[in-house]
Amino acid sequence: MSNLIFACWRGPQGAFSEGDLRRVADQITPSNVTGHPHRIGMGTQEGLCLTGPVGAATARETSAHLGAFAGSWPAWYEPGSPVPDGSFALVRSDGGRVELCSDFAGSRTLWYVLTETRFLASTSQRALVALLEGLDFNRAAFAWFLSSSTLGPSDGWDRRLHRLPQNARLVLDRQRWTLDLRTIPIEFSPRPMEAAACREQLLGIMRAAIQRFDFSSARWALPLSGGYDSRFILGVLVEAGMRPPTMTWGLASSLDQPGNDAFIARKLAAHYGLPHDYLLSERSEDSPTAVVDRFLAASGGGTDQLFPYLDGLCMWASFATSGISGVIRGDEGFGWIPVRTVQHARTSVGLTMLRDFLAEDVAEELADGAQRLPETLEHRAGESIPAYRDRLYHGHRIPIGLAALNDVKAPYVEISSPLLAREVLTFVREMPDELRTDKLAFRQIAKAVGPPLPYATMGADDDRNDYLRSEAYRCWFREELGTGTVETLLPASLRARLLGHLSETSFTPASTRTVRAALKRVIPTPWIRAVKARMGPELPSWRFLALRTALTSRLVRLLESDAKAMRDNPR
Repeated sequence: MSNLIFACWRGPQGAFSEGDLRRVADQITPSNVTGHPHRIGMGTQEGLCLTGPVGAATARETSAHLGAFAGSWPAWYEPGSPVPDGSFALVRSDGGRVELCSDFAGSRTLWYVLTETRFLASTSQRALVALLEGLDFNRAAFAWFLSSSTLGPSDGWDRRLHRLPQNARLVLDRQRWTLDLRTIPIEFSPRPMEAAACREQLLGIMRAAIQRFDFSSARWALPLSGGYDSRFILGVLVEAGMRPPTMTWGLASSLDQPGNDAFIARKLAAHYGLPHDYLLSERSEDSPTAVVDRFLAASGGGTDQLFPYLDGLCMWASFATSGISGVIRGDEGFGWIPVRTVQHARTSVGLTMLRDFLAEDVAEELADGAQRLPETLEHRAGESIPAYRDRLYHGHRIPIGLAALNDVKAPYVEISSPLLAREVLTFVREMPDELRTDKLAFRQIAKAVGPPLPYATMGADDDRNDYLRSEAYRCWFREELGTGTVETLLPASLRARLLGHLSETSFTPASTRTVRAALKRVIPTPWIRAVKARMGPELPSWRFLALRTALTSRLVRLLESDAKAMRDNPR
């Protein structure tokens, strides 16, 4: 997937040159992406850049879309034409109007900013900060990142940046130099359905949606896990005559270990007679600083989920060199885990707030009084807890949490998530609560139509957070928490508490993955789900607060460096 950068200006005083866009593109391209030229198109008072590798991205003059459409949309580049279905980020211009469009689920993030002389849009916050030649740090974004590992419902790292909502159009009238944002609110309206009829209808909708995607125009690969989502997509693609290459990644020791993704995925590919690669994602021997900096360079700081990329993103960089243009992901919105309270519903999808675990005065100081839950994400009168939970999943976890994970991969490959198609999510919002909870209806469908192979009980990679206990990362935390940047982020008392907890914590290197897998094999899954539901909200540990603070500290310096690079190279 490429990153998209678009700029237009009112007059000569705000003009950007092709060289300006190229410099920004060079600045935000990770160091392990080489030999892929950027694609640039210039108009009279506008410019578009797709950073290399452009993969399956499509451009027409100064209009472009990333990702993939479901179905044929020949007028996709014309402002005012119907917004396509699929998973994409889209900018289109005809000289008089500029239009940004997000997909129904918000699977890709577009940021924008309007000044007196310029309108800027990009999938990369780093690109916009560079074009603005300065960082106006947003403490609300830091508050959300600290409490939830995301930037919250609408904030960016710079206070001037705005996130395009999901299922939205943003229109710039270039004559009046005004913006018109058009959004459609998410509505969950569960209605009575017989379980069998619901499953039959959902199956038909999913099959039709997946088969509308064109995965033949570029080299698309399907990462396989041992779970439900990618297995179902694979079966539908094979039914339609498509035979995508498949792969799984993880540790070398996982390939022959029954019960994990690597073992099951290889059997799945063999069942369908498909080529299958197992890619190693061993931890990089580079320092934590080098690994973190490459992660932040690619992601732009929208997530703290460093653990899948501890190889320094070497595996994702290899996709571009091996000719893979895009990957088909199993992101979905069929329902979420059992919850019992409004607070548990909110925190379960990543909307944890500082006030949930810190004293109110400390929370207000950290956020500068700016961490607030939007009214659109509040619980509504008469709304069931499961409906509220899944509305938050569609309205926050997908377009904020999962989209941020797509951003990490964006510099390397295109991304498509066919289970997030418009018709699929629209039907899910009408399903009864009990058929959505824990993805019950979808899991029953997948089991009924899939091959008779077991499901994985653990991932093929390392334990998700064992690296936080390592001596190398403990030292890195201490170094970063002692910098002047962190002094501006946290009050001294909270910084001291973080350092104190790091000193007290036992950083045992032993892995717990074998124990967890054994427990999963002997304890019935419904019991595990019931216990988790009763446990209530899971709040961040001090170790995660240290990680998020350290990531923010390094990101601030990266963004300031991006801006300085543009200031030091005047047009």
